Amino acid sequence: MKEYIFLLEEPVGTREIKILASGMMEAFKKAKEFRKNIVQDAKINVGMMLKGVRYTD
Repeated sequence: MKEYIFLLEEPVGTREIKILASGMMEAFKKAKEFRKNIVQDAKINVGMMLKGVRYTD
């Protein structure tokens, strides 16, 4: 498994989320869903970008 680290850029600051996934597409889909929930709940614009990948056992 790999740990994908995404940065969510919100108006109040930047938040880092870590997602365990076997591939990039799976991680991106999970991060997009997480971002979508924030946008729907808070009604704010949130930017997202990949910070890096950490390999785990």
